[in-house]
Amino acid sequence: MKFVLRAIRGQAGFTLIEMVIVVAIIAAAAAMAISKADPHAAFAADAAAGEIARALRFAQREAIRTGTYQIINIDPGPQVLRIYRFTASGYVTTAHPVDKTDYQISFAKEGMTQATIVSSVFRYQDGAVTTTAMFGPDGLPVDVSLIKLLGLAPGKVLEPKDASALKEDGKITLRYGSNERVVRVAPGTGRVSL
Repeated sequence: MKFVLRAIRGQAGFTLIEMVIVVAIIAAAAAMAISKADPHAAFAADAAAGEIARALRFAQREAIRTGTYQIINIDPGPQVLRIYRFTASGYVTTAHPVDKTDYQISFAKEGMTQATIVSSVFRYQDGAVTTTAMFGPDGLPVDVSLIKLLGLAPGKVLEPKDASALKEDGKITLRYGSNERVVRVAPGTGRVSL
């Protein structure tokens, strides 16, 4: 009988040290997983991408409403997005629809962790590659050289042959922490999507 009890005792359970080590390993793994899955960063990245998408859609609607070219300058250097329209006297900043100030989004505010614009790439049929998106009076994404725009007589509209259509999805990539989002502009339709 003593032999049977010893055999059972030798096979049963874990020592206290083994259980403490296993619990410590599980706790360390959980802590690393929780720190990497910061829900605030994901929400902030979504919000920043949404802000860029709203700006692009606004510029597209303004181009149709006013019959002017609307230019969205996405500058990764200073981390700024601005919307301009082209008039006979040159570029004029488009007014924000709510507060009527110049439409500008700054992603670089001092003392605040912000989303950052990683890149902005728009490839056109004529071979041009820019960081700038442009919507024509019909709301479609196009590229028109500054020389052609400046050469327009007052009241004259560019012919479709003067504009180059978007060749592939235009992409604006931004990052907040380890979360990356891409805002796309479709060729042919100008549909803005996240």
